[in-house]
Amino acid sequence: MILRNAKVLINYTLQRADIRIHDGKIIEISENIERNDGEEVVDLSGKIITPGFVNTHTHASMSLLRGYAEDLPFNDWLFKKILPAEEKITPEGAYYGALLSMMEMATHGIVAFCDMYFHEDMVAKAVADFGMKALLTRGLVDSNGDDNGRLDENIALYKKWHGYEDRIFVGLGPHAPYTCSKTYLSRIIDLAKSNDMVVTMHFFENLWEYEKYTPKEIIELGFDKVHFIPVHCTQLKPEDIELLNGSYPSINTVSNMKLGNGIPPVEDMLNNDLPITIGTDGPASNNSQNVLFDLRVSILLQKRNDPKNFVLNKAFDSITKNGYRALNIPGGEIVVGNPADFAIFDEEHIQLQPLQNFLENLLHAYTDKVYATMVNGKFVYIDGKFPTVNIKEVLSKFTTFSKRVTGIEN
Repeated sequence: MILRNAKVLINYTLQRADIRIHDGKIIEISENIERNDGEEVVDLSGKIITPGFVNTHTHASMSLLRGYAEDLPFNDWLFKKILPAEEKITPEGAYYGALLSMMEMATHGIVAFCDMYFHEDMVAKAVADFGMKALLTRGLVDSNGDDNGRLDENIALYKKWHGYEDRIFVGLGPHAPYTCSKTYLSRIIDLAKSNDMVVTMHFFENLWEYEKYTPKEIIELGFDKVHFIPVHCTQLKPEDIELLNGSYPSINTVSNMKLGNGIPPVEDMLNNDLPITIGTDGPASNNSQNVLFDLRVSILLQKRNDPKNFVLNKAFDSITKNGYRALNIPGGEIVVGNPADFAIFDEEHIQLQPLQNFLENLLHAYTDKVYATMVNGKFVYIDGKFPTVNIKEVLSKFTTFSKRVTGIEN
């Protein structure tokens, strides 16, 4: 395939170029590429191509619970509303919840995400069917070492899906320090080391978590020896942030604010050279899965005392280069050899004007859907359509399962 006549974002600036794609990868970037026999040509005149975006933390099937438990403090939200409702989510419901979430993410230029939940085998099937990329983890909790087979589920998921079409990857997802024993976390670390698996975990988003363990106690179990995505991190103290060297923190600012869990210390992390990434968290706590919106809120909160904080290029890297590094997969820049993972915009969109300030306007003004999203050289969303799914069928099935889970009929 050749993508022709677009403006392409390379090294943070727009350049006129064509892109040749073969086997899902970028093999040439130049002006006026000549078509070879058998190549499809897609004319993208009037369009802008950027690297695709990465959402480094969500619970995709939670779309079934969007809007279900509003205006509640974290403990009431989680323990009184969400956990009881989750007991009613079936594997098929998880499948359609994940599909709907990917449809939403694709409309906002997201090409890959990191998921932590249950029924992950069905989430994997949804990812396979839809065409997106994902790092999938089974949420892991234990009680005195007994996890009811959750870790075995995660291992089975790894054996079945890891590496599927260079799109589906499987890591390990211990839920949080307050839901896992040290012995259990050590088992998880050992498994991650022996299989070179990414580990992601909710990490000190509430002050009361310090009552059980300190961040130092958790990290010293071996999290500094594996590929680690600590999520939230809102309550970390300055001395704790240094412990995260070598990790890829996932900042979930909008969810944290909505549940009253504070504001992530992004600037302190950047000062420690940590590669910040952006997660939306699940649709039940954020309602939106648009990383551009979450990034904008994160930028503004860090600038509230100093406009020099969280500058443009580092902010854009958080949803591109750093996101790919966090998921431990190649990509994040439009260069030869990288996968053809793109977000595509209409250059006449009002919120992007003037185009000479494209990146500034993308991060500080743009709120709309993208024109198209491409993953490994295939469109998963283009001009209001989803080539791989039947929208009416997904919405019908999703609505049925959502009503069963929440008990809300209207």
